Amino acid sequence: MEDIAELFGLSVSFAYRVVERMNADLASKNYYVILGRVPTHYVEDKICGLEHVEQYLKEDKAV
Repeated sequence: MEDIAELFGLSVSFAYRVVERMNADLASKNYYVILGRVPTHYVEDKICGLEHVEQYLKEDKAV
């Protein structure tokens, strides 16, 4: 997690909160993380689109 936070210029605690939200979202859509690998379709839908990253940032600042 520390490497990901550094790569994106985020705090480690923020990166952990984003991952916690992603895990909850995955579970609600019946996706499963196996051996630490997130399903590719989920990543394409939630992570790769800039609008989704911006939405995560806005939600965190509102909390």
